[in-house]
Amino acid sequence: MRSVYNANGFDKISYHHMSGSPTAPMPVEVGAMGFDDRWVCHYIREKLFMVDPITELALRATEPFFWSQINELVQLTPDQRGYLAQMEAAGLGNGLAFQVFGPGMRNGYVGLGFSDPANVPDGPKVHEMQFIAQAGHIRYCALVPLRSTDLRLSPREQDVLRWIARGKSNSVIADILGLSPHTVDTLMRRVFRKLGTSDRTTAAIEGLGAGLILP
Repeated sequence: MRSVYNANGFDKISYHHMSGSPTAPMPVEVGAMGFDDRWVCHYIREKLFMVDPITELALRATEPFFWSQINELVQLTPDQRGYLAQMEAAGLGNGLAFQVFGPGMRNGYVGLGFSDPANVPDGPKVHEMQFIAQAGHIRYCALVPLRSTDLRLSPREQDVLRWIARGKSNSVIADILGLSPHTVDTLMRRVFRKLGTSDRTTAAIEGLGAGLILP
């Protein structure tokens, strides 16, 4: 999906996956590619998906829409306007938004950002991108089935596991989260112990399978 989207002028991809279970450790998981790491960390840490009007509308809309249309499509709350101001300040540009559907209410949101105004897709291209996202989401659900688990990670442990899965070293994770390398190492060892593993790759795979993180 990423290679196809990049080839079509989309330099940012946002993927929100709903577990389908309100009792899951983290019912909403957020994956992002092409965004600044600090924005991603801020978005997840502050749970901005709770006030993001683009995601909210996409999860109940029947048709794709552009991010820039959100002011015309819904009446925004002060918190939502504040989020859009943060989004503009971060220079995220414009993009497409649409819902994808999976088994057992494992639905999700896909956002495709483009920085170049000349890359605005037409109607047929918009729906082509939507079909690709839908196919990819179904494949993801097949590859990463939900597991019945009582596993609980703290918010910080989830942060560390998420960045491990993205290939970040302990020192980089420490910089992103504003922690000391020693603290990150301690959190990582706790994650390993809870997941019953001793290496980063297996921890990432187990986290995916348990629905704790996205790739």
